[in-house]
Amino acid sequence: MRNGENKQPKKKTETVTFRLSSSLLEELKNEADLEKINLNAFVSKVLSGHMQWGRYERKVGLLPMTKPFVKDAIDRMTEEQIVNLAQKIAKDDFTNILVFTKGDQGVEEFIEILRSWLNVAYMQHYIEKGKNSYIFTIQHDLGSKWSLYVKTMVSELAHDVLVKKIQIKTTESTISLTFPLE
Repeated sequence: MRNGENKQPKKKTETVTFRLSSSLLEELKNEADLEKINLNAFVSKVLSGHMQWGRYERKVGLLPMTKPFVKDAIDRMTEEQIVNLAQKIAKDDFTNILVFTKGDQGVEEFIEILRSWLNVAYMQHYIEKGKNSYIFTIQHDLGSKWSLYVKTMVSELAHDVLVKKIQIKTTESTISLTFPLE
């Protein structure tokens, strides 16, 4: 979101103490330095990632895979196979993930689960909230067939879960989704 727009109220925080091994603490500090954030912000980010996505991954049947594997596998498929796969996964799996992780099924929850998925998949994305819509742009380097897969899956989910039609534009390496606000 752009600076100065849609400021959210400051979240309440608490101070806690954890006992960690020296080597783990050093690794956390190094990672925080690499991300150019302080240790507190980094640990908060790690714990938030776990609470938003990590704790559900295995429960809902997700597996980590390398980018080259995913790209090669999807490039071997026809466009019809990709659309069929995306429709099946949207109906069977991602709808269950949304219900399991968020309970509610509004635009905000939909965007949050999509954002969490992209974060753990290390795909760059940008969200802009306007007066009447969210614009969600995803940058990837997996090719046009991946764009087709995500486009199909997200449009099916939006139709089935949100009962909304969303605007989607794709290129070889980007996907732009426009969600109308409720």
